[in-house]
Amino acid sequence: MPNMARATRSTPPAQTLAVARRLRTPLGAAVAAIARVAARAQRRLRPADVQRKGVGDFVTTVDVRCERLLRRQLAELLPAAGFLGEELAAVDVDQDWLWVVDPIDGTSNFGRGLPHFAVSVALLWRRLPVLAAIHCLPEDANYVACHGGGTRRNGKLVRAPDRVLDDAAIVGCQWHRGQQQMGFLPRIQARGNRLRTFGSTVTQLADVAMGRLDANVQEQGRVWDIAAAGLIVVEAGCRFTDWSGRAVFPFPDLQVEHTPTIAAAPRAHRELVRALRS
Repeated sequence: MPNMARATRSTPPAQTLAVARRLRTPLGAAVAAIARVAARAQRRLRPADVQRKGVGDFVTTVDVRCERLLRRQLAELLPAAGFLGEELAAVDVDQDWLWVVDPIDGTSNFGRGLPHFAVSVALLWRRLPVLAAIHCLPEDANYVACHGGGTRRNGKLVRAPDRVLDDAAIVGCQWHRGQQQMGFLPRIQARGNRLRTFGSTVTQLADVAMGRLDANVQEQGRVWDIAAAGLIVVEAGCRFTDWSGRAVFPFPDLQVEHTPTIAAAPRAHRELVRALRS
């Protein structure tokens, strides 16, 4: 993968934002349509349709089919953009514009017939997400966000509540497959809050944007896992950083294997950064 220079600005120029706004509606519709394809296909999935890619890492024939469909549709929306997806070979990732796609986030759930999964697409400009669309199951809801333009769920603006971490709080959490060193878990439960793991980064981040989860803490996450859903939470009023509190966007490197992240509204975010630094 070519080594692109890091984006020098976190605020893109007006013409870049105009492109993102123009594509907001068609991208949301395309992602929703692919989610319907995936949901129908899940009901017909056979064991032979699920293959192991690595330790605890799986792909289905539906993942590949959905990524191919998205690749064709996104090329029509913005022909100048490169393409980086989880399942297929990357194309022109050194372009200023880049589509980043996870055709099914939560493939392990999907392959077992479990309900939590999502389709995720982000448009990056010089490694900075400027447009995102995700469609989450089982709520069957479409989320779209533009840089500086807020997050919309099924067309309505949403804002995450700014709550503290206490015994009423619920925090989403995911860790590396097969992880045995779980010492960070007590630190993020120090205020008596409870943990939830649903097996899909994208749906858990959507839950943060909606206030169903007060935060989400992850040890792992590739570019295609977090590019779109990360913009969704940021535009819903949350912070999206690594465990030291440094902003994830713009991505410093598209080749990074995993990025540990915290997504939360400001008060909970401050508490979690302090806890994970200690």
